Parts: sequence; structure tokens; C-alpha cells
Amino acid sequence: MAAGTYNLSIEQGTSWSIQLQVDQPSGTDVDLTGYTFQGRLAKSYYDESPVDMTATLTDATAGTFTLALTSTQTSALDSTIEYVWDVDMTSSGGTTTRLLQGRVTISPEL
Repeated sequence: MAAGTYNLSIEQGTSWSIQLQVDQPSGTDVDLTGYTFQGRLAKSYYDESPVDMTATLTDATAGTFTLALTSTQTSALDSTIEYVWDVDMTSSGGTTTRLLQGRVTISPEL
């Protein structure tokens, strides 16, 4: 399965989060019990020090999880750069799948 593309917009200096849901192709929820997630935000695909997003399992049986950045993290983002991001899901058996990827624009604070 190829990762989906979803572009984000983040307001600099704010606490930011997004709740995501994993569904089967049939539209039914995926039970995420035992899965872990890793979200990253980077200046480019070759950035050696990406920003790690906090990943929290919101409701395992409904297939939902949340990615978040603190206001300190978003304050440090450069609004002149279009970032890239992705999120990976890893099963308890160690299989990793990239779920989503895309570009991120930063709305500057005053």
C-alpha cells in the first residue's frame, strides 16, 4: 500500500495537533492495539535532524491516533521553508508501514 498524501498548515508559536484514523479499504476501522506511531517534520527529505511529533494512540479499537507539536517546537519552525512530513505505523510484530506524507507550510507569528 502506498502512503497517502496530506499537506499540513501549522501556525508558528502555537500548540498543534491532528487526529487521524486508520481504516480498511472497505471503510471499517483498523484495531491499532499494539501499534506504535512515529511522525516527523523536516526541512527536506535529506534533513538529518527532523522534528519528532508526539504520537499518542487516542482510541485503539476505533483506529485513531494523534500527532502533536508543542508551541516551543512550532516557534522554532522557519516560516520561509516548506517542510515535508510523514507518519509511520509499526505493528507489534515489527512491520512498519508509512501511512501519510506531504508538505507543510508554516504560518508565521507576529
